[in-house]
Amino acid sequence: MTRAIPVTAKPITQARLHQRVVEELLRQIVSGALPPGTTLPSEPELARQFGVSRIVIREAIRILVEKGLITVRHGSGMWVQSIEQWNHLDPMVLLEEVRSSPDASWLSELLELCEILDVGAAERAATRRTPEQLSRLRDLVERMRKVVDDPAAYLDLDALFHATIAESAGNRLLRDAQRPLSEVLFANWLWATRAPEELTRFQQDHEAIYEAIAAGDPLGARQAMHRHAQHVASALRAGIAPAAGELVTTGSDGRHAAA
Repeated sequence: MTRAIPVTAKPITQARLHQRVVEELLRQIVSGALPPGTTLPSEPELARQFGVSRIVIREAIRILVEKGLITVRHGSGMWVQSIEQWNHLDPMVLLEEVRSSPDASWLSELLELCEILDVGAAERAATRRTPEQLSRLRDLVERMRKVVDDPAAYLDLDALFHATIAESAGNRLLRDAQRPLSEVLFANWLWATRAPEELTRFQQDHEAIYEAIAAGDPLGARQAMHRHAQHVASALRAGIAPAAGELVTTGSDGRHAAA
């Protein structure tokens, strides 16, 4: 354990105060400003620094403990956990790791895992999707086609499209494994301005994926999703760096929002 390091804190006045405290402490921990082994200030001191009540601090600490970032020993204090103890699939933790990684290694690993899951989901959806699920996919493709010039609207439908494919794969564990990754991936999309030609290419990808699933062609669905994953990876790597200063955060419930 190291000596206690002062926390950089600004008084917080927004609603859901504990969430804002969680976000700030999480950023400092993941960025290395508060490295593993650091002793955190006491609850009263944190409350003073953030300008909130001890109840707010206690709730924020509880959430950070659940995420594996902090350990608490009653009567002894609070420490930042080693990185091996962090829940890297927690959307808030993973998003901050992607955002603060100096070499984009977390982004590369996120994209790789998303591709593995998405490709497998598309392959299985081709033989397992129900008529109702196929109808929903068709409807999403048609709706995306109409908003290809509206990045925000397209993003929402894109997320639903991938979630529906995961559901159509007929594996609840695959669907649940994909969910936190999608939260982070689509939050990162918000960091970059999506060019019209980029969304047009994505739309072509989505239509090819849908057509293969509709045709009951697992190999075709696998190949179409693989191509799409490569296009998404290229777009994110090209767009995320210059826009990284535009912070996107996730709440303690995993939902993302621009800060």
